[in-house]
Amino acid sequence: MEGSNDLDYRPPMKATLLLAIWSVAAAVTAQPAAPAARPLSKAHVNGVDLHYLDRGRGQPIVFVHGSLVDHREWGPVAEELSGAYRTITYSRRYNFPNDNPLTATDHSALVEAADLAALNRHLHLGRMHVVGVSYGAYTALALALRHPEIVRTLTLVEPPLIRWLPDLPGGSALYDAFYGGTWQPTGRAFRAGDPAEALRVTLDFFVGPGGADRIPEEFRAVLLANLREWQALTTSTDAFPPITREQVRKLSASVLMLSGGRTYPMLALIDAELERQLRNGRRKVIPEGTHDVCSEQPSVCAAAIRSFLEEVSRSKPRSGARRQL
Repeated sequence: MEGSNDLDYRPPMKATLLLAIWSVAAAVTAQPAAPAARPLSKAHVNGVDLHYLDRGRGQPIVFVHGSLVDHREWGPVAEELSGAYRTITYSRRYNFPNDNPLTATDHSALVEAADLAALNRHLHLGRMHVVGVSYGAYTALALALRHPEIVRTLTLVEPPLIRWLPDLPGGSALYDAFYGGTWQPTGRAFRAGDPAEALRVTLDFFVGPGGADRIPEEFRAVLLANLREWQALTTSTDAFPPITREQVRKLSASVLMLSGGRTYPMLALIDAELERQLRNGRRKVIPEGTHDVCSEQPSVCAAAIRSFLEEVSRSKPRSGARRQL
Protein backbone atom coordinates (compact mmCIF):
# COMPACT_ATOMS: atom_id res chain seq x y z
CA MET A 1 0.00 0.00 0.00
CA GLU A 2 1.28 3.47 -0.85
CA GLY A 3 0.89 6.18 1.74
CA SER A 4 0.03 6.09 5.40
CA ASN A 5 -2.99 4.60 7.10
CA ASP A 6 -2.11 6.17 10.46
CA LEU A 7 -5.34 7.44 12.02
CA ASP A 8 -3.54 9.38 14.76
CA TYR A 9 -2.65 12.38 12.62
CA ARG A 10 -5.03 14.51 10.65
CA PRO A 11 -4.77 18.22 9.86
CA PRO A 12 -7.51 20.47 11.21
CA MET A 13 -10.84 19.79 9.52
CA LYS A 14 -11.06 23.41 8.38
CA ALA A 15 -7.73 23.29 6.55
CA THR A 16 -8.54 19.96 4.95
CA LEU A 17 -11.91 21.06 3.58
CA LEU A 18 -10.72 24.46 2.42
CA LEU A 19 -8.05 22.72 0.32
CA ALA A 20 -10.66 20.31 -1.02
CA ILE A 21 -13.12 23.11 -1.81
CA TRP A 22 -10.57 24.94 -3.91
CA SER A 23 -9.74 21.71 -5.76
CA VAL A 24 -13.36 20.76 -6.42
CA ALA A 25 -14.17 24.30 -7.49
CA ALA A 26 -11.32 24.20 -9.98
CA ALA A 27 -12.33 20.79 -11.32
CA VAL A 28 -16.03 21.57 -11.61
CA THR A 29 -15.96 25.14 -12.85
CA ALA A 30 -13.18 24.46 -15.35
CA GLN A 31 -15.30 21.99 -17.30
CA PRO A 32 -17.09 24.41 -19.64
CA ALA A 33 -13.74 25.61 -21.00
CA ALA A 34 -12.08 22.19 -21.02
CA PRO A 35 -11.88 19.75 -23.94
CA ALA A 36 -14.81 17.91 -22.34
CA ALA A 37 -17.11 20.85 -23.16
CA ARG A 38 -19.37 18.72 -25.34
CA PRO A 39 -23.14 18.98 -25.34
CA LEU A 40 -24.82 16.92 -22.66
CA SER A 41 -27.22 14.13 -23.51
CA LYS A 42 -30.36 13.42 -21.49
CA ALA A 43 -31.95 10.13 -20.48
CA HIS A 44 -35.46 9.87 -19.04
CA VAL A 45 -35.44 6.95 -16.60
CA ASN A 46 -37.48 6.07 -13.51
CA GLY A 47 -39.60 9.17 -14.08
CA VAL A 48 -36.66 11.62 -13.92
CA ASP A 49 -34.21 13.22 -16.33
CA LEU A 50 -30.50 12.45 -16.00
CA HIS A 51 -27.98 14.51 -17.94
CA TYR A 52 -24.76 12.77 -18.94
CA LEU A 53 -21.62 13.11 -21.01
CA ASP A 54 -20.46 10.12 -23.06
CA ARG A 55 -16.83 9.98 -24.19
CA GLY A 56 -14.54 7.48 -25.94
CA ARG A 57 -14.94 3.85 -26.89
CA GLY A 58 -14.28 0.52 -25.23
CA GLN A 59 -15.45 -1.05 -21.99
CA PRO A 60 -17.78 1.42 -20.24
CA ILE A 61 -16.79 3.22 -17.05
CA VAL A 62 -19.58 5.14 -15.32
CA PHE A 63 -18.54 7.80 -12.81
CA VAL A 64 -20.80 8.70 -9.88
CA HIS A 65 -20.20 12.08 -8.22
CA GLY A 66 -20.51 13.02 -4.57
CA SER A 67 -22.88 15.42 -2.80
CA LEU A 68 -23.32 19.13 -3.53
CA VAL A 69 -21.53 18.75 -6.88
CA ASP A 70 -22.47 17.22 -10.24
CA HIS A 71 -21.22 15.33 -13.29
CA ARG A 72 -18.35 17.80 -13.76
CA GLU A 73 -16.61 16.53 -10.61
CA TRP A 74 -15.28 13.51 -12.52
CA GLY A 75 -14.63 15.34 -15.80
CA PRO A 76 -10.80 15.46 -15.68
CA VAL A 77 -10.47 11.78 -14.72
CA ALA A 78 -13.01 10.66 -17.30
CA GLU A 79 -11.25 12.68 -19.98
CA GLU A 80 -7.89 11.07 -19.18
CA LEU A 81 -9.35 7.58 -19.43
CA SER A 82 -11.47 8.16 -22.53
CA GLY A 83 -8.63 7.22 -24.86
CA ALA A 84 -8.95 3.57 -23.84
CA TYR A 85 -12.46 3.33 -22.37
CA ARG A 86 -15.96 4.61 -22.93
CA THR A 87 -16.35 7.01 -20.00
CA ILE A 88 -19.73 8.31 -18.86
CA THR A 89 -20.19 11.05 -16.29
CA TYR A 90 -23.75 11.83 -15.24
CA SER A 91 -25.57 13.97 -12.72
CA ARG A 92 -27.63 12.17 -10.11
CA ARG A 93 -31.36 12.95 -10.08
CA TYR A 94 -31.30 16.08 -7.89
CA ASN A 95 -28.03 17.53 -9.16
CA PHE A 96 -27.26 20.19 -11.77
CA PRO A 97 -28.35 20.54 -14.52
CA ASN A 98 -31.25 18.19 -13.79
CA ASP A 99 -34.44 19.89 -12.63
CA ASN A 100 -36.42 17.02 -11.15
CA PRO A 101 -38.88 18.01 -8.40
CA LEU A 102 -38.20 16.72 -4.92
CA THR A 103 -41.26 14.57 -4.25
CA ALA A 104 -40.20 11.84 -1.80
CA THR A 105 -39.15 11.90 1.85
CA ASP A 106 -37.12 8.68 1.74
CA HIS A 107 -34.44 9.51 -0.81
CA SER A 108 -31.36 7.33 -0.50
CA ALA A 109 -28.51 5.57 -2.23
CA LEU A 110 -30.97 2.81 -3.13
CA VAL A 111 -32.94 5.27 -5.25
CA GLU A 112 -29.71 6.52 -6.81
CA ALA A 113 -28.60 2.93 -7.50
CA ALA A 114 -31.93 2.18 -9.19
CA ASP A 115 -31.43 5.26 -11.38
CA LEU A 116 -27.95 4.10 -12.31
CA ALA A 117 -29.22 0.63 -13.21
CA ALA A 118 -31.89 2.25 -15.39
CA LEU A 119 -29.26 4.46 -17.06
CA ASN A 120 -27.24 1.32 -17.76
CA ARG A 121 -30.24 -0.21 -19.53
CA HIS A 122 -31.02 3.01 -21.40
CA LEU A 123 -27.48 3.16 -22.79
CA HIS A 124 -27.25 -0.63 -23.36
CA LEU A 125 -23.97 -0.73 -21.41
CA GLY A 126 -24.10 -4.31 -20.18
CA ARG A 127 -21.39 -5.02 -17.62
CA MET A 128 -19.68 -1.78 -16.64
CA HIS A 129 -16.92 -0.49 -14.40
CA VAL A 130 -18.36 1.85 -11.76
CA VAL A 131 -16.33 4.59 -10.08
CA GLY A 132 -17.86 6.58 -7.23
CA VAL A 133 -16.77 9.17 -4.69
CA SER A 134 -18.38 9.86 -1.31
CA TYR A 135 -22.17 9.44 -1.62
CA GLY A 136 -21.53 8.37 -5.21
CA ALA A 137 -19.36 5.56 -3.83
CA TYR A 138 -22.20 4.60 -1.48
CA THR A 139 -24.46 4.49 -4.55
CA ALA A 140 -21.95 2.38 -6.49
CA LEU A 141 -21.70 -0.09 -3.62
CA ALA A 142 -25.48 -0.31 -3.33
CA LEU A 143 -25.70 -0.95 -7.07
CA ALA A 144 -23.14 -3.78 -6.91
CA LEU A 145 -25.09 -5.45 -4.10
CA ARG A 146 -28.46 -5.18 -5.87
CA HIS A 147 -27.32 -5.66 -9.47
CA PRO A 148 -24.05 -7.61 -9.46
CA GLU A 149 -24.77 -8.79 -13.00
CA ILE A 150 -24.06 -5.35 -14.45
CA VAL A 151 -21.02 -4.40 -12.35
CA ARG A 152 -17.68 -5.48 -13.80
CA THR A 153 -15.51 -3.71 -11.17
CA LEU A 154 -15.90 -1.07 -8.46
CA THR A 155 -13.67 1.86 -7.60
CA LEU A 156 -14.74 3.41 -4.30
CA VAL A 157 -13.45 6.73 -3.00
CA GLU A 158 -14.40 6.94 0.68
CA PRO A 159 -18.03 5.79 0.82
CA PRO A 160 -19.68 7.20 3.99
CA LEU A 161 -20.80 3.93 5.60
CA ILE A 162 -21.89 5.95 8.61
CA ARG A 163 -23.81 3.10 10.22
CA TRP A 164 -20.54 1.25 10.80
CA LEU A 165 -19.05 3.96 13.01
CA PRO A 166 -20.64 3.09 16.39
CA ASP A 167 -19.12 -0.40 16.20
CA LEU A 168 -15.58 0.88 15.61
CA PRO A 169 -13.09 2.08 18.26
CA GLY A 170 -13.62 5.82 18.67
CA GLY A 171 -16.42 5.75 16.13
CA SER A 172 -19.35 6.57 18.39
CA ALA A 173 -18.07 10.06 19.14
CA LEU A 174 -17.46 10.71 15.44
CA TYR A 175 -20.96 9.43 14.62
CA ASP A 176 -22.54 11.72 17.21
CA ALA A 177 -20.49 14.72 16.05
CA PHE A 178 -21.57 14.19 12.44
CA TYR A 179 -25.26 13.74 13.15
CA GLY A 180 -25.51 16.32 15.90
CA GLY A 181 -23.08 18.78 14.36
CA THR A 182 -24.38 18.99 10.83
CA TRP A 183 -26.78 16.33 9.53
CA GLN A 184 -29.72 16.89 11.86
CA PRO A 185 -29.49 20.70 12.12
CA THR A 186 -29.11 20.96 8.35
CA GLY A 187 -32.25 18.88 7.86
CA ARG A 188 -34.13 21.04 10.37
CA ALA A 189 -33.14 24.19 8.48
CA PHE A 190 -34.40 22.77 5.20
CA ARG A 191 -37.67 21.69 6.79
CA ALA A 192 -38.07 25.22 8.14
CA GLY A 193 -37.74 26.59 4.61
CA ASP A 194 -34.32 28.17 5.20
CA PRO A 195 -31.84 26.77 2.64
CA ALA A 196 -29.33 29.56 3.37
CA GLU A 197 -29.19 28.46 7.00
CA ALA A 198 -28.89 24.83 5.92
CA LEU A 199 -25.84 25.69 3.80
CA ARG A 200 -24.35 27.80 6.59
CA VAL A 201 -24.66 24.93 9.09
CA THR A 202 -23.14 22.51 6.60
CA LEU A 203 -20.14 24.71 5.91
CA ASP A 204 -19.66 25.61 9.57
CA PHE A 205 -19.19 21.91 10.26
CA PHE A 206 -17.03 20.95 7.29
CA VAL A 207 -15.03 24.16 6.85
CA GLY A 208 -15.26 25.82 10.25
CA PRO A 209 -17.25 28.71 11.76
CA GLY A 210 -17.95 31.32 9.12
CA GLY A 211 -17.06 28.91 6.33
CA ALA A 212 -19.91 30.15 4.17
CA ASP A 213 -18.21 33.56 4.01
CA ARG A 214 -14.82 32.18 2.96
CA ILE A 215 -15.53 29.82 0.09
CA PRO A 216 -14.79 30.96 -3.47
CA GLU A 217 -17.75 32.48 -5.28
CA GLU A 218 -17.45 29.97 -8.11
CA PHE A 219 -17.82 27.11 -5.67
CA ARG A 220 -20.72 28.80 -3.89
CA ALA A 221 -22.49 28.77 -7.26
CA VAL A 222 -21.82 25.03 -7.58
CA LEU A 223 -23.18 24.39 -4.07
CA LEU A 224 -26.33 26.42 -4.70
CA ALA A 225 -26.94 24.67 -8.03
CA ASN A 226 -26.80 21.30 -6.24
CA LEU A 227 -28.57 22.21 -2.99
CA ARG A 228 -31.71 20.26 -3.86
CA GLU A 229 -29.78 17.00 -3.55
CA TRP A 230 -28.48 18.00 -0.11
CA GLN A 231 -32.03 18.79 0.95
CA ALA A 232 -33.25 15.42 -0.34
CA LEU A 233 -30.60 13.60 1.70
CA THR A 234 -30.62 15.57 4.95
CA THR A 235 -34.44 15.48 5.17
CA SER A 236 -34.70 11.82 4.19
CA THR A 237 -36.02 9.24 6.62
CA ASP A 238 -33.10 6.97 5.72
CA ALA A 239 -30.34 8.59 3.69
CA PHE A 240 -27.85 5.87 4.69
CA PRO A 241 -29.63 2.57 4.07
CA PRO A 242 -28.00 -0.44 5.71
CA ILE A 243 -25.03 -2.04 3.98
CA THR A 244 -23.71 -4.78 6.22
CA ARG A 245 -20.25 -6.25 6.55
CA GLU A 246 -21.67 -9.62 5.53
CA GLN A 247 -22.98 -8.13 2.30
CA VAL A 248 -19.60 -6.55 1.58
CA ARG A 249 -17.79 -9.83 2.23
CA LYS A 250 -20.01 -11.51 -0.36
CA LEU A 251 -19.19 -9.02 -3.11
CA SER A 252 -17.84 -10.87 -6.13
CA ALA A 253 -16.62 -7.83 -8.07
CA SER A 254 -13.01 -6.71 -7.83
CA VAL A 255 -12.76 -3.48 -5.86
CA LEU A 256 -10.23 -0.66 -5.83
CA MET A 257 -10.36 1.69 -2.84
CA LEU A 258 -8.85 5.15 -3.17
CA SER A 259 -8.36 7.06 0.09
CA GLY A 260 -7.02 10.47 0.97
CA GLY A 261 -4.24 10.32 3.55
CA ARG A 262 -5.55 13.57 5.05
CA THR A 263 -9.26 12.83 5.00
CA TYR A 264 -11.67 13.16 7.90
CA PRO A 265 -11.12 10.79 10.81
CA MET A 266 -14.59 9.24 10.47
CA LEU A 267 -13.97 8.37 6.81
CA ALA A 268 -10.48 7.06 7.53
CA LEU A 269 -11.96 4.78 10.18
CA ILE A 270 -14.68 3.56 7.79
CA ASP A 271 -12.21 2.95 4.95
CA ALA A 272 -9.91 0.90 7.17
CA GLU A 273 -12.86 -1.30 8.16
CA LEU A 274 -14.09 -1.59 4.58
CA GLU A 275 -10.64 -2.74 3.49
CA ARG A 276 -10.73 -5.48 6.14
CA GLN A 277 -14.10 -6.75 4.90
CA LEU A 278 -13.47 -6.90 1.13
CA ARG A 279 -12.56 -10.29 -0.33
CA ASN A 280 -11.31 -8.99 -3.66
CA GLY A 281 -10.16 -5.55 -2.64
CA ARG A 282 -7.04 -3.49 -2.93
CA ARG A 283 -6.48 -0.04 -1.50
CA LYS A 284 -4.35 2.93 -2.44
CA VAL A 285 -3.87 5.73 0.07
CA ILE A 286 -2.79 8.98 -1.56
CA PRO A 287 -0.79 10.67 1.21
CA GLU A 288 -1.57 14.35 0.60
CA GLY A 289 -5.14 13.77 -0.55
CA THR A 290 -8.26 14.87 1.31
CA HIS A 291 -11.74 13.43 0.90
CA ASP A 292 -11.80 15.04 -2.55
CA VAL A 293 -8.53 13.48 -3.61
CA CYS A 294 -9.63 12.75 -7.18
CA SER A 295 -10.57 16.39 -7.73
CA GLU A 296 -7.24 17.48 -6.25
CA GLN A 297 -5.11 14.91 -8.08
CA PRO A 298 -7.08 13.67 -11.11
CA SER A 299 -4.04 12.29 -12.93
CA VAL A 300 -3.04 10.22 -9.90
CA CYS A 301 -6.54 8.79 -9.61
CA ALA A 302 -6.80 8.16 -13.36
CA ALA A 303 -3.48 6.29 -13.32
CA ALA A 304 -4.58 4.18 -10.34
CA ILE A 305 -7.90 3.31 -11.99
CA ARG A 306 -6.19 2.49 -15.29
CA SER A 307 -3.66 0.22 -13.57
CA PHE A 308 -6.42 -1.52 -11.60
CA LEU A 309 -8.56 -2.17 -14.68
CA GLU A 310 -5.59 -3.47 -16.63
CA GLU A 311 -4.68 -5.80 -13.77
CA VAL A 312 -8.23 -7.12 -13.52
CA SER A 313 -8.37 -7.71 -17.27
CA ARG A 314 -5.18 -9.79 -17.10
CA SER A 315 -6.23 -12.04 -14.25
CA LYS A 316 -9.29 -12.60 -12.12
CA PRO A 317 -8.36 -12.26 -8.43
CA ARG A 318 -8.58 -15.32 -6.24
CA SER A 319 -11.51 -15.37 -3.83
CA GLY A 320 -10.39 -14.01 -0.49
CA ALA A 321 -7.31 -12.30 -1.93
CA ARG A 322 -6.54 -8.81 -0.69
CA ARG A 323 -4.05 -6.76 -2.62
CA GLN A 324 -2.22 -3.59 -1.80
CA LEU A 325 -1.08 -0.95 -4.26
